[in-house]
Amino acid sequence: MRFAFRFLNAAVALVTLASAVVVLVSDVTDPAYRAHYRDAIWFVAAYCAVQLGLLVEFARGGPSQRLLVLAKTAAAYGFLLALAHLWPYWKVWTPARYVYLIFELPSGSQVGLMALVLLGRGAFNTVNVMVYTEEWWYPLRLRRPILGRVVTAAFVGVTVLCVWLFFGLVREEARTFSGEAQEVAEMVLATLDCDAIRAHTGQSTADVRQHGDRTYGVAIAYDCPTIQVRVHAEDGRVGTAAATRPECCGEPS
Repeated sequence: MRFAFRFLNAAVALVTLASAVVVLVSDVTDPAYRAHYRDAIWFVAAYCAVQLGLLVEFARGGPSQRLLVLAKTAAAYGFLLALAHLWPYWKVWTPARYVYLIFELPSGSQVGLMALVLLGRGAFNTVNVMVYTEEWWYPLRLRRPILGRVVTAAFVGVTVLCVWLFFGLVREEARTFSGEAQEVAEMVLATLDCDAIRAHTGQSTADVRQHGDRTYGVAIAYDCPTIQVRVHAEDGRVGTAAATRPECCGEPS
């Protein structure tokens, strides 16, 4: 079991490292890319070093695997607890941004990203800790049966909670998501230039747009640098689009 998780952890580190290296090379060779994402080269380089360290340690089965798994899981839990504030900023700012792109579906559905966040960061990391700390908690079940079962139940409970939240969000999206509204949201987002963003920075606007023979309610939040568009279809379903536009923040020229 642990060998399988060693392989999975190494694979995750490899994919994440590949994304970070692409970002680092782009930042160094293309100033416009760096300006657009506002990357700090030192941070991207440090991120690459961390992922390289994870890859090497899991690939060779080093003695620090358990410590790294605990650190990864603590970071994942912190991310999940702050998800409402970090999303959608983090998926654009992180050097692992291209990993998120892999999970983005062409239809605009968030199912892939929800799987990455809840099943990947939540459920997988919880089971990961459970596997790597087995020699800590399993003997506890023999020495202190009640306490040992409480610890086991905590692991299982967090895993089940993440899976339950994922399927609940999938059902909710199926009920509320509109591909047509998503298309309109992306069209509206594409029409917003820097002058419009600067003129409305910190504001939210709402209006009605016509697309084909249908009418859509459009709400735009100019929370610079992230601009979010939410579109309501006539049947009550919604579509959203967001983009980070740091080059459009600040006073008009």
